[in-house]
Amino acid sequence: MKKINKLGNIICSLLLVAVFLVTGVTVANAASTATINREGVMVSYIGENYKWGKFRTTDGKVAYCMDLEKKWPEKTTNVTLTSKDNAGLRYILENGYPYKSIKGNSDLDRFITQAAVWWYLSDTNQTSKLSADFTTNAADPYGVRGNIQALVNGAKNAKAQATASLNVTVGNNKLNLSNDKKYYVSSEMSTSLVGTSTYNVSLNNAPKGTIVTNTNGQAQTAFKSTEKFLVKIPANAIGKTTSLSVRVSATAANSYARIYQPSDTSYQRLVALYPENTELSKTINLTAEVKPENEKVCVDYVIVGNTKPAEHLTDPTPGKVCYDKGTKYTQEKPLTTRQENCKFNGWYTNSDLTGKWTDGTALNKDMTLYGAWDCGTSINVPNTAANLSLFILALGIVVIGSGVGIVLYRNNKNAKSTK
Repeated sequence: MKKINKLGNIICSLLLVAVFLVTGVTVANAASTATINREGVMVSYIGENYKWGKFRTTDGKVAYCMDLEKKWPEKTTNVTLTSKDNAGLRYILENGYPYKSIKGNSDLDRFITQAAVWWYLSDTNQTSKLSADFTTNAADPYGVRGNIQALVNGAKNAKAQATASLNVTVGNNKLNLSNDKKYYVSSEMSTSLVGTSTYNVSLNNAPKGTIVTNTNGQAQTAFKSTEKFLVKIPANAIGKTTSLSVRVSATAANSYARIYQPSDTSYQRLVALYPENTELSKTINLTAEVKPENEKVCVDYVIVGNTKPAEHLTDPTPGKVCYDKGTKYTQEKPLTTRQENCKFNGWYTNSDLTGKWTDGTALNKDMTLYGAWDCGTSINVPNTAANLSLFILALGIVVIGSGVGIVLYRNNKNAKSTK
């Protein structure tokens, strides 16, 4: 078998060994430093002269050497991030060990990946030239040379990582009343995504009962990129004008070939694949405006004071209710409670509990009605059944007493007349 010249052979051996430093750098947070450990030596699967070092970062990532003309790092080496934008290296790492199975054997796959890193860098003049002995002449008993070349060819055609992005298309920022007049509904909204295929929708400052739905009207908040969504507000939950914001968010996952340099530049640089998440979001503001013929006014029920029975013991619950403008309004039924020592004092137009509401008054503008609880221990809910019984008993006693009086009077009168 042909040999590379003596100096080239030594350099190549060391470099190839270093090239096979498989370092698993999971830099999810774009770490600027890392520590590399040499975890062993791998024999060559092409020819007989190449023994390659195996490297891994302390956080478990496989790393690969890059500089054929330099020696491999020490057993433990601190390194600093220098770049992350090499599309060719990213392609090799994404399609090599440990992320893809090539031959179904981890040692072979790791060898193929390291060789492809050097071969690609050599062909693109980013490191010293790889010898013809390795690329052409040396024996290839395991049939790996073709796999190496396939990775190199893919790397040469690789494109730069697309920048993650999220855009939202809105036909109209106004919500319109549905045909059944139950909801104010937005136009359909769609997204265009780069770096992910799903997104989520959430609402801010939305009236109670507002929902996000798919185009079939089903409530939904998580969508595929090809799906559209819309927003629906209950018609009785809005005033004359109601605004809310819609937040569309997504997480894009990209991978980068991060290149690390030892402080001693006589050692090889190392490359490892790092996943990175990019949080994306867009906010859309929507408005629902009630037309004059559909105008609503709202009554907001407020309980004043600190005296309140437990909420689950009262009915109905205070809050806002909207009606057609001009409605002759009868106040909501007085709050009731299942606590005997509490009673509700009714609804008033002023917070100091003056201005008792008059039923039948037309509603022409938004208003607030105020009410208060009295929970003094001396207050009891009247027992009407017991009171009625007492009344009947008293009436009976009066009747009986009257009857007895009449009888006594007559007897007395009759006794006098017989004398």
